[in-house]
Amino acid sequence: MNDQDYKKVAAWFIGPNGENGEWFSEMIQNAIAEHTQYRREHYKKDDPAYITDEIKASDEYRGQKEVVERVQSALIEKLHGSVPFYTPRYQAHMLWDVVIPGAVGYMTAMLYNQNNVATEASPATSQMEYEVGQQLCRMMGFDGDNAWGHITADGTIANLEAMWAARNIKYLPMAVKEALEQEAQLSKAKNVEVELCGKVKKRLVDCSAWELLNVPEEFALGLGSAVCQAAGIPTEQFNDILAAYQVQNKGLMYYARKYPEMKLPKIFVPASCHYSWPKSATVLGLGKDCVEGIPLDDQCRMNNVLLTERVKACAAEQIPILMVVGVVGTTEEGAVDEISGIVNLRENCQNVEHDAPAIAFHVHCDAAWGGYLRTMMIAPKALRSAGESFVPALPMSQYGQRQYASIARADTVTVDPHKAGFIPYPAGSLCYRNGDLRTMITFDASYIYSAPGAGMGTYGLEGSKPGAAAAAVWAAHQAIPLDQSGYGRLLGECAFSTKRYYCQWATLSDPAQDDFEIRMLVKLPNSLRGADYKLLAQNPQEVRDYIKTHIIGRTNEEISQDKDAMFVLSELGTDVLINTFLVNFKVNGQWNHDLAKLNEFNTKIFGKFSISDPATAEADKVDYVLMKTDLDAGTYAKPLEDALGAWGVQAGEGQTVSCLVNTIMNPWTTANGFLEKISDIFKAGIEDCVKEMA
Repeated sequence: MNDQDYKKVAAWFIGPNGENGEWFSEMIQNAIAEHTQYRREHYKKDDPAYITDEIKASDEYRGQKEVVERVQSALIEKLHGSVPFYTPRYQAHMLWDVVIPGAVGYMTAMLYNQNNVATEASPATSQMEYEVGQQLCRMMGFDGDNAWGHITADGTIANLEAMWAARNIKYLPMAVKEALEQEAQLSKAKNVEVELCGKVKKRLVDCSAWELLNVPEEFALGLGSAVCQAAGIPTEQFNDILAAYQVQNKGLMYYARKYPEMKLPKIFVPASCHYSWPKSATVLGLGKDCVEGIPLDDQCRMNNVLLTERVKACAAEQIPILMVVGVVGTTEEGAVDEISGIVNLRENCQNVEHDAPAIAFHVHCDAAWGGYLRTMMIAPKALRSAGESFVPALPMSQYGQRQYASIARADTVTVDPHKAGFIPYPAGSLCYRNGDLRTMITFDASYIYSAPGAGMGTYGLEGSKPGAAAAAVWAAHQAIPLDQSGYGRLLGECAFSTKRYYCQWATLSDPAQDDFEIRMLVKLPNSLRGADYKLLAQNPQEVRDYIKTHIIGRTNEEISQDKDAMFVLSELGTDVLINTFLVNFKVNGQWNHDLAKLNEFNTKIFGKFSISDPATAEADKVDYVLMKTDLDAGTYAKPLEDALGAWGVQAGEGQTVSCLVNTIMNPWTTANGFLEKISDIFKAGIEDCVKEMA
């Protein structure tokens, strides 16, 4: 049986050469025609028209039509200076084409201009946002009945919201204790107990500040119900009483004065984290210094051994931990942190098991970039013969599968549909494992009304937000299933192509003959095993030889039929659709040892293969587009050790190392011989840069 699923992916995009343009245009025209008819007939169709034939015939009306048409022409002309992200030649940022159902959904809903701040401004699109939120929660492994998610502007807003919720729940037990001490209406509830780490139960009013800051989150969320039941008062009344004591009203300064022994909390993130994390801590008044980056291992992942040491140190010094963040797809290396280790550490600490200290913290997964890859978790169909345009879907690595399965044990997850969901901007999202946590960040405005249970705008940072964004995600999810047959197929093809490029770059040069060498930030392994764990290569040279023999130069179809090659591809390289690498050159037959010249060389290559201004875009002279990033030598000491050490380049604290990055979001970059074409272009460009360095 042939694997023909790859063909349906072609129906999801306009196409690099606009191949589906006519069909796409028909759907957009249909949306406009339907919307115009909707205005005429759906609501109070007997109301008189204002824009009459007489007005349309006037010089003033015609003049303004000409102005609008000229503006559109000028806009189109300016947009021709945009980056051609739709082509397989574009492999720079986490940006590619948008899926047709997402684009059609956005443009169709945009005409209705719904505001998802409240259901009275968006009865249809608020419901779509609710449905999309639940879909994303299930995609990440959360229980659909208890979980809750919603659309945000982007991952930065979602990350800030997660930290906001974690901060508010962290200080909630303190607020409840003070309310019990001060409010006569709650006198009957003074014996309410709370469960601390180690399953120790204690009267809330008898707890110390340190104990209150380490109430496991699930028990903190249940405090309100316990107090209401003991005091015999309704939830609404208790919420009104408690508001006067909560951190979102009192502020952190109040708690610092009331509990002088209390230390500022820590937020642990990988040293490679997104800039949104220190930014969020600053916005919330916690301060950038609260965010501590944990050093990386040689795979560009957070070092969980060092994380465990820091958690133990915080417990010993009674420094509260607000949250630990694991990244699922770093934006510069595509690395997935060891989420399984993070959630195991949290559970051991809360249960005080396996030599873990008694300390509680929130676990957040920043899966803004990599979240949608969880749709690859269902094993793909057996791959059989197809055609030249065939691109197989690659299974996720064994390590990746373990980490993606562990996301379900996190408390919150950021997922960006406008990244690996291929949705138009803006469309980020935040998912809560326990939907009750969202009540920690609830604010109401008296002029906003939402039907009970349907309002999305009550929660989160944003007020007004486009219903069109929710409609775009909803339409895409309806057309492209959130499993291996839909997004899993698409992203599996992208993963396959990413790993093929990894192999291509890693073996592009022969160090003995060429005047340049590429070294991957996530280095080639020292050995390879096949699908049944048999040894295929047992030293670095044999690894390169295997790749050259079984992957380089073979068609996608040939590779797909080789189960060992497919297994090797799945295990090689980084975790999420990004290859980061360095290129060095020879001086008089010897490798360059100068870091400044290494950076200059990589920057020169980037200049040859980048578009940074409209004139360059319109000139159509850049044959291939990738990205450059400058990595801190201290933060990336372990990953950089292999490449720099082999060349004798020294890089220390305070110095940066320029690296090149190619990101694969186009599933067809290896079809029809395109990989070899890009490879030849890139190699020729590097060789030109070598001559320029002479």
